[in-house]
Amino acid sequence: MMKQTSLLGFLLLSVLVLPAQGFDLTILHVNDSHSYLNSTQDTITPGGEKVSAELGGWPQLATLVNRVRRQQKNVALLHAGDAVQGGLYFMKFNGEPEMRFLNRLGFDAMVLGNHEFDKGADFLARFLDYAHIPILGANVSAPGVPRLSRKLKPYVILSYGGERVGVIGLTTKDTRFISSPGPGVAFGDEAATARAQVSGLEAMGIDKIILLTHVGLENDRKLAAEVPGVDVIVGGHSHTLLGDSGHLRQLGLTPVDAYPVLVKGADGNDVLIVTAWKWARILGRLDVTFDGGGHVVKAVGHPVLLVADGFRQRDAGGAEVVLTGAARSRVLGVLAEGGVAEVVPKDGPSVAFLDPYAKGVEALRLEVIGQAVSDIPHIRVPGVTTSGVSLPDGSLLAPMVAGAMLDKLAETGKPADIALLNAGGVCDSIRQGGISVGTVYGLMPFGNTLSVLDVTGEQFRQALEYGVTRGRGAFPYVAGARYTADMNRLNGQRITRVEVWQDGQWQGLETDRTYRLVTNTYLAGGGDGYTMLKAAGCWDDIGFGVAQTFIEYVKGHKRLSPPQSTGVTYLPAK
Repeated sequence: MMKQTSLLGFLLLSVLVLPAQGFDLTILHVNDSHSYLNSTQDTITPGGEKVSAELGGWPQLATLVNRVRRQQKNVALLHAGDAVQGGLYFMKFNGEPEMRFLNRLGFDAMVLGNHEFDKGADFLARFLDYAHIPILGANVSAPGVPRLSRKLKPYVILSYGGERVGVIGLTTKDTRFISSPGPGVAFGDEAATARAQVSGLEAMGIDKIILLTHVGLENDRKLAAEVPGVDVIVGGHSHTLLGDSGHLRQLGLTPVDAYPVLVKGADGNDVLIVTAWKWARILGRLDVTFDGGGHVVKAVGHPVLLVADGFRQRDAGGAEVVLTGAARSRVLGVLAEGGVAEVVPKDGPSVAFLDPYAKGVEALRLEVIGQAVSDIPHIRVPGVTTSGVSLPDGSLLAPMVAGAMLDKLAETGKPADIALLNAGGVCDSIRQGGISVGTVYGLMPFGNTLSVLDVTGEQFRQALEYGVTRGRGAFPYVAGARYTADMNRLNGQRITRVEVWQDGQWQGLETDRTYRLVTNTYLAGGGDGYTMLKAAGCWDDIGFGVAQTFIEYVKGHKRLSPPQSTGVTYLPAK
């Protein structure tokens, strides 16, 4: 029987007396790295002050992995899927550097994520040629794509002296809807597949079993409760942040649950579930001890947020400056005290390996992908004149970005009804002339990804009402819908008309009907004050970057002109 206590914010499971034959294993893991091989910028709040910091980065990841391997005897390094699609490295090199980095770090296994299939099964099979590690997908069958089928394994058995650990890979069955695997690939039920594979491993005498999944945390919980014989689930897909709530909140981050999540298994034993957020910003670490019967009798979780030295903050004049001296020391002190983040240096050989690819990515930023026939101005709130152009109904660019989001969802086979974008999700206007990849990333530098959620018509109306009243960066722009905002009316009554494009015509919004909404992850999580979206229920971060989505939109249209309508009829207060 295991007992749960708390130690320095980490979950500690233990028994009073451990068997002499206990086996210790350190599980390191990442998921949803999405081709972000360099660190990515974000805002953290050490000491309550907003600081710009660089998080993650594979050269930093290599440093930490190498250190743990020097310290621990038995280490398993696992990737829970979606290694590609998102960063510019995939756009430029089609998966090669991502797969080669998996080899360099010596991953013991990777499970396929849905985004591995975004360019089709044949394309996936080609870039997997670069991967020399076990690629798992127990519920994935590819009879129509033999080249891919030959590369897939249902499980891998990791050996540590006389001890064996089975790792079973499971990919979300929704991949057939949310990606592009093609007709020659099928995805079986995750729970049924897991039960069969666990039974097979147990028949081989393997009693320490890990599920390596790309199904999302809620589905991981279900697997833990339904499939007997599972000890640990290492998951991905939902981009879920787990960890010490107190210390992560001090950095401006909000975890969904503790690390690990504990679920009572189908056989009565506790199952430990871990996942490591996104973009290799966190290296998950779970130290477990198994008894002679293959049961976990001790587990300590210690995920680490990777942070680069070189913090920046805006000065009194609004300019962003690098923190030095006492200001830098204060940030470092808060990070060290919390124990959930670490300033990690880059691994030199990894930097050298990445350098030629990084140069290729910089060249890609200069690549012209389309033309703007004329200026496409962006403002936050309607009623502003920009570059001599009066914009009484708001931004001409934001609705195009929202339209690109809607188009992307249509490609997945599970289209959205409406797209919603906050004005602050776009930083600048597009000038007449060439549009480069770098132009788009300059317009949308935040690394936001697309998220999908179900909302009622009334919740959508509330979101619009809130956004027009809040204004500034929260002002709402839409695609697949149009609305009127009368700012002369009382708060709560300013949205006077909302219509949704349905069945080839504009139809009035039905307050009790459920609509499928695509927005960015920031808003889906309640950012900019959109708490009604967060309260609407679970949302699915589907991994496509907003900038990447607009790049595809520009490439597809080639020549962009300002839209005839912004989707907003704005009646300013008199």
